[in-house]
Formats: sequence, structure tokens, C-alpha cells
Amino acid sequence: MRPILASCTINALLLVATIATSARAQLSLPNLGFDSTAVNGRPAGWGTGGKGYEVTVDSVAPLAGRYSLRSRWAEDAPYSPGAGKFGVANHVVPLERAVGRRLHLTGYIRTDSISAGYAGFWMRVDGPGRAIFAFDNMATRGPRGTTPWTRYDIELPVDSGAVAVIFGVLHPGDGTAWFDSLTLDVVGPPMPRAAAAVPVEPRPAEDMTRLLTDAELALPPDSIVVPEEPRYTEWMQSHAHPIRSLGAIDFSDLRFLAPLLAGKRIVQLGESGHGVAEFNLAKVRLIRYLHEELGYDVMAFESSLFACDRAQKAMATLEPIDLMRACIFGVWHASETLPLFEYIKQTQSTAHPLVLAGFDAQTSAQMDLTRPAVFRQVLAPLDSSFGRHVHQVDSAFGANPTPSYAVANQARLVAFYDSLAAFLRTNQRAIEATHRDDPSVAIVTRQAAVSMSQYVRQLAQSAGNTGTEIRDRAMANNLDVLLDELHPGKKVIVWAHNFHVQHREHPRDSLPAGSDALRTMGTWVAERHRTELYTVGLFMYRGTATLNNRRPYRIVQSRSGSLESILHRSPWRYSYVDLSLATRAAGNDWMWKRIDGLSWGTQVERFVPRDEYDGLLFIDTVHPPNYR
Repeated sequence: MRPILASCTINALLLVATIATSARAQLSLPNLGFDSTAVNGRPAGWGTGGKGYEVTVDSVAPLAGRYSLRSRWAEDAPYSPGAGKFGVANHVVPLERAVGRRLHLTGYIRTDSISAGYAGFWMRVDGPGRAIFAFDNMATRGPRGTTPWTRYDIELPVDSGAVAVIFGVLHPGDGTAWFDSLTLDVVGPPMPRAAAAVPVEPRPAEDMTRLLTDAELALPPDSIVVPEEPRYTEWMQSHAHPIRSLGAIDFSDLRFLAPLLAGKRIVQLGESGHGVAEFNLAKVRLIRYLHEELGYDVMAFESSLFACDRAQKAMATLEPIDLMRACIFGVWHASETLPLFEYIKQTQSTAHPLVLAGFDAQTSAQMDLTRPAVFRQVLAPLDSSFGRHVHQVDSAFGANPTPSYAVANQARLVAFYDSLAAFLRTNQRAIEATHRDDPSVAIVTRQAAVSMSQYVRQLAQSAGNTGTEIRDRAMANNLDVLLDELHPGKKVIVWAHNFHVQHREHPRDSLPAGSDALRTMGTWVAERHRTELYTVGLFMYRGTATLNNRRPYRIVQSRSGSLESILHRSPWRYSYVDLSLATRAAGNDWMWKRIDGLSWGTQVERFVPRDEYDGLLFIDTVHPPNYR
């Protein structure tokens, strides 16, 4: 972080007064005293859980107010410190209030009969790609035994590149722990802004229950007129399909897709940026259509294969918002995406459930925290000593999945996860026989071990495109596991960034200067499954979106002859163009030319549209998601 410099002419008393008033401010977050309850004793606004634990509000002897939060070891068996079990509650910090400063968490804990383990608070500062910038869980100073209400503190720096801050209470132990009266302060002066904040306009109201008319779908006027080839404009106006809603369950405007998707087992839905409300809405509606009318069975996210599989298994016990958080990356934790998880849950009681899955080799969500315990559970009947060792090593990596840790331990961790995958592969039938209620756990844990080996390799690559290529090849391999082993014969929908689903190797001139060419996931998927694959790229023309850290940014103006400029010539705000069956003509020869397109709505790439995609879904004006 760049230090704040003061002029030497500033009056010393004024400087002291300024520092004193800006050095500490209390964040007003809901229900830090646990006095507001939701369902089943859960404190409102908090996520709670923990296998083997009862985590609930308690009205007996709180420190203040009506309730405290109680975590109690509820199993008859003695608590084992190495089992990876813990009671937990978590809350999220508004990032814009904390970035570039320090966070100071204060609260009170009392305990009863904790003979193994401890109780404590915890806080974690996350960076991009699941990196952990800072972490404290009071493991060495949390209270044990029987103790009265006592104050405890955690303070961590929030790096200027952080993408999320999470805090809460933790009870990895036996006995009972109570927590109450938490406060959270930001410490230090706010970061100076390098530029004015991008103003964010709310998404205009739109009737999402019906198909829109031509007049309602008409394009808003351009503030800057970008000229375009008249033949391209004429072709787009006569060939683009209007998408008449981003939410209606009347799918008549989408049925032109049915013949295009005949014989296609895999439909990939891309997006040129993750932080776009309209992309989320459009994809959720497309997925419902693909499932209800075209018989697609599996919804596979660019998120952890392990976490999403475990979320699917635990679906009956999870609310839709918790199901979303248990599986996918936080970039999609939005009101516009949540209806998909409500829909997935609803379908589970039907004759044709939509199955939740993931294909990423990275960790993505809360359910990944259970991986060490699941490894140990699977291995225990075969080799309990090996199971304990795997739990220890995987827990250590799970607590610190950072480039520095991967570089320092790459050889050891790669050898460890490769040998674990080999052991799980060799003993697959024995594991299936032992876990008849969850036979796929043998494949899932094996592929989780393979994924962690690749994840270590990816993190250890600090420069160039090598790390990206490692990840994308691992994602393609994981998708094959979904297709061939976990869901054989099923039809799969893929949700990912355009960059990952594009079909061709990215040449040098499509990447930033100095980059090497690289192959992304779609390259391998197309090579292996081209005849049964249909890939849709999603693009945008103007408006505001958000980065992965949820900071808003403006979409840049497109140039004449670019993909966005051509698609903008459609008369509709939402439109679709099929490339797969197009016959070359004067008005659509751009499909076969290397032209500019924008990744994230800001970064120019050059590619041949028809080589990369089978169809294009275009949103003219975009807005940021409503994050949850």
C-alpha cells in the first residue's frame, strides 16, 4: 500500500487531530451480539455449521442482550483433535470499508469442559484465485477447560488487492463454548483513491415474468455513434434472434435453439466478464430451458469439482443461498444467480433432477474445507495411519493455498497428491464397497487428489501463461471425469468465462504484449468432443460491470469492425446469433475473419468468431450484480 505523505508545512496539532479522528472506526454490521434469530436457532445474518456440533443461540446467561451463540460437541464418541471437525459461524465484512486498512475483531468467550481442542475467533483475508493474504484462528491462544466470560482480540491487515474478508467464531474441540458481544473496528486512515469511483446506476426495472415486445426490446440511443459496415448492419437486423426476456419461464423465444443443439451432449455457456447481472440472468434462464425442454441433466460450474459434488450430496440440508456458497466462487454469489440454486433444489424431488457439479481444479467454496476429513474417512477402513497422514498434509495445504507455500513445498506436495490419487485409483472398488451409500466418493476423492496436484503446480508458476494452462488442462480433464465416470450418458451444461470455453489455441496477437501462446480448456474440450459440443460466447457493448473484487468499472467503447460493434447492429437489447450453421455471405463474412473482441469489456483480443464459438448471446447494456 502506498503511504500517505503529509506536507512538512502542516500544523502538527492539526495532523495529530486528523490521525486521531481517522485512526479507528467501528463497523456497523448486523447481529454481532446474536440477539436476532432466523430459523432453527440460527443467528440471523450468520452462516453456521459443523459436523458433530450443535451451533445455536442460547438464552441462558448471555454476556449481554437476549442471547449468546453456543457451540457444543454433540457426538457420543470422544472428540479427536485430528479429525478435522469444528463448530463454526461466519460473517462477511464489506470490503470497501476495510481495504488497505487493518481490521480489529473483539469479542467475549466462555467455555465449559473443553479437554481437547479450544474455542476462538477467526478472521481470513482472501486474495484473487483463493489466495489467503492473512489468517488467524487463535489456535495457540484460544481458551480451554472451563473459563468465565473473557475478552479476546484478532487484528489483521487487509491488503489493497483483497477480494473478500470473512470472520467468525470457531470451536474445534469437545465441551461447550459460548460467544457474545463482538465488535469490528477498521484501524488506520482510509486508502487514498487513485481515481474517482465509478458511479453505479441500478438496473432499470423490467417485467421478468413475460416476453417483451419489439418496442420494449428496442436499443437505447448511442451517446457516441460508431460507424459500421452497412452490409453487417443489414445482415444483423434480418438474422439476429431476439431474446425477449431474461427471466420469463415462457421459452418460446428460445426454441430456435432446439435444432441447433440436436445431438449436442455438452453446451458451454461463456461470459466475457464475471461481474454482469444480465449475464447471470440470461444464463439461469437458458439453463432452465435446456433442462426442462431439451433434457440436459448436469449443471457444471467453473468451480471446485470436490466442493460442488459434496454440495450436491448435502443439498437436502442446505438452503439455496447456502448451496450456492457451498459450491461456486464468490464472483457469482448474487441475487441474479440465486434463483438457479432455488430451481436446482426444486428439481431434486422430480423425475428429472438437475444435478449440481463443478470441474475446476482450484478450491472455490466453503465445502472445500471438508476435503481433509473426507479423505480421512475414505482411507480409514483401508489404512488408518495413511488416512491420518493425508488429513494432516491436506489440512496444512488447505490452510495456506498460496503461491509462496506452493513454491516452497511443490516437489513434496505434488508427490504426495500423485501418490494419494494412485492409491485411491487402485482401491476404488474397495472404497465403493465400503461406502455403498456414496459410491461416487471413490472417484471424487481420487479426482480431488489429482486436482490438488495440479493446483500446487499452478500456484507455483508465478509468471507467464504456464499456470493458466495447467489449470485449464486440469479443468478439461475434470470435465471428462464428469462425462465419463460420474455422469455417463448424461447431457451437461458448462458455466465458465469465455476465455476458458473458446475452442482454439490463443495466438500471440490475442494476448497482452510479451505473452506466450497458450491452450485453454475449450481447446481440449473441442478436440475431444467437437461433434457433441456447442459453445455460446456472451458479450456486452456498454454499461458498468464489476471485477472479481466487486469493484465497478466502465465497459470501453467498441471500435468499428469489432465483434461488439457488429452485434450492436441488431435491433434488440438482447439478441442471439448462431454461427454453427451460417453460410458465408457478404453480410456475415466477419464470422470467418480475425476481428477484435473485448474480454471483460475492456481488454482487446483478436480471434475468428466462428473458430471460437458456435453461437453468440449479446447484451447491449450491462449492470453490476446485486451481490449477496
